[in-house]
Order: sequence, then C-alpha cells, then structure tokens
Amino acid sequence: MRFSIILAGVSTSIAAASRGRKSFDNLVAFGDSWTDNGRLGYYINNGGKAPPAGQYHSVTNTTASGGFSWAQYAAQDAGARLLDYAVSGATCSNNIVERNFASINRSFPSVLEDAIPSFRADVKFKSIFPDRTPDNTVYALWIGTNDLGFDAFLSDSQAPGTTISDFVSCIWTVFDNIYKTGGRRFVLLNEAPLELTPLYAHPQNGGIGDSQFWGTKTNYNITQYSQKIKQYTTNVNTIFDYGVPFQMAVRSRWPKATFDLFDVHSLLVDIYNQPKKYLDAPYNVTGYYRHCSPTGSDCVDQTTLGGLSGFMWYDELHPSAKTDEIIADHFLDVVSGKSKYGTRYGNGKR
Repeated sequence: MRFSIILAGVSTSIAAASRGRKSFDNLVAFGDSWTDNGRLGYYINNGGKAPPAGQYHSVTNTTASGGFSWAQYAAQDAGARLLDYAVSGATCSNNIVERNFASINRSFPSVLEDAIPSFRADVKFKSIFPDRTPDNTVYALWIGTNDLGFDAFLSDSQAPGTTISDFVSCIWTVFDNIYKTGGRRFVLLNEAPLELTPLYAHPQNGGIGDSQFWGTKTNYNITQYSQKIKQYTTNVNTIFDYGVPFQMAVRSRWPKATFDLFDVHSLLVDIYNQPKKYLDAPYNVTGYYRHCSPTGSDCVDQTTLGGLSGFMWYDELHPSAKTDEIIADHFLDVVSGKSKYGTRYGNGKR
C-alpha cells in the first residue's frame, strides 16, 4: 500500500479546468481499490475506524493505479469536487463476502455497511457537501472485483447460502440509500473483464502464478478459474443490462432519477484489443508495470519496458493510471449522454 498524501480535505479537492463537458459540480464515488483515493489509509492509521461524520479523509495521488484514480481524473477534467467513499479491498456487503484485513484488525470496510453510513452522515455537514442538489451531483458505483474474485465467489468463500443474485441485490440497495438522501443522478460501472488481468489470465495471455493477491494460485487449475471468472463477470453484466431497466421501469424503484449504465467492460476489452489506439508505445496489455513478490514486498517497476502510460495494467490486478485516465474520459461522455459505452434509463430532468 502507498499513501502519498498531497491533499488534506474536501476544500482542496481537484478542480482543474474542464474540457467543456462539465455537467455536474460534485462526483460522489463508491467502490474498492479501483476507485479508492486514500480512504483505506485512514482506516489503517486510525485503528480500523472510519472518519468521523463531517471529516473527510486525506487524499493521495498514488492510488492502486500508480497515479490518480479514474474518479480523480474525472473530477479534475469536469472541474468538479470529488467525494470518494471507495475503500481498497471493499465488497458490496460483508454479509455476502467478508474478507479480513490484519492491518486494521477487522474485515475490509464494505460499501453497504461502511461507506454508505459514512456518506449518509456526511450529507448533514456543509463542510463536506456545501452545495449538493439533485441536479448537480453524480453518484457512481464500481464494485465487484473483490466480490467475484478469489477469496470470494470464485473460491466459494461467500457467506453460506448467498448467491451472485444477492450481490446484485446489494447494488440496488446501495442506490436505494443514495436515493433516500436526495440523489437522483446514478452511474453504475459494470464488471471489468477480470480474465484479462494478469492475476486471472491464462498463462499464454500473460497470466501469472502465485502473487500478492492470490498467494496459492498455483494450487488451482488456472485455466478453469480464468474461465470461471469470465463467466461470473459477464453473467453479472447481463443481469445489469436487464436489471437496471427492470428496476427503473417496472419496479419504479427510483422515481425521477436518471441511471447511466457505463459499459466499462467493453471499453477495457477495446483497450486490450486495440492498444495502439489508447496507450503510448511500446504498448503492453498482457504484462504489468509494478512487480512484487507474493508477500507484497521487493517491488520493482518495469521501467526498461517503457513508461507507465504504455501499460494497461499497473500491477497484476489493477488498471494503470493511463487506463484510469481513459476510463475517466469516457465516464464524462457517459454522464453527458454521448457515449457508445453508456445507456441511460429514467426520465429525470437535468
């Protein structure tokens, strides 16, 4: 873990000049290490406790991407304020998948049991949300890497009796909670193609053996588990494709809200298949930039293979800062209703 602190609070959140696509003033993000901008660091440094209501965690510029997270890039490019409740290692609910983290002497904080209560407490403070309205605030959720992967559904480590359907239901419940606070602009980023990450890929496609994120991988049938993770992510994405319009139109679950489904899965597949279009030379979509031992130590950056901007993956599980920048760029198009990767539901007014 690296927590290079550069910002101390919301009042100094990223707010650079936008590129003419500013359609919101606040971006509120929920998720795991693919989105976290330093919140896990607060838990580590404060006995496993969340920041008190009305206090925002210190922000880092060295996230799991090796640089800014996609949410930081998106907020910067939109000239918006980022309120990030994502926590590295998080699942949607610890009642479905619970994973212990020794550094905080408890399970990883989840979205439903930790991030959402923190958010709902913070909305009462003008110091955190000075100008939040239904129209000027976008709420984004990207979760599933830790729910579907190893030490979770992939290894049958979920809570007894729970299913992937419960995981999807948790996601709808997260948006229920946001809706109750007045949120009306939702974005759900669908599941990434985890079978393309070096952690889960087949060896012929750059897949690795034992690693810091799966210390016993070589004890398993790698081909079988690569196929299994692909099945899980694509099945969940199919449920999203049918589930969002069903919840919006049939169940009328979030009246007067708009719900954008961001097909980040297809975007990442496109980067993988067309690296010259997205990455800097030399293009590398099967390798990764930062190599660490299975214990997470002795880390070495692959600088001899080109800069980080040429890598799709920062380490064996996480997108690089370059990939996150691309995700952010398309996120803004999705929110603007101008992306082939976005599908909008609902008739909420802007």
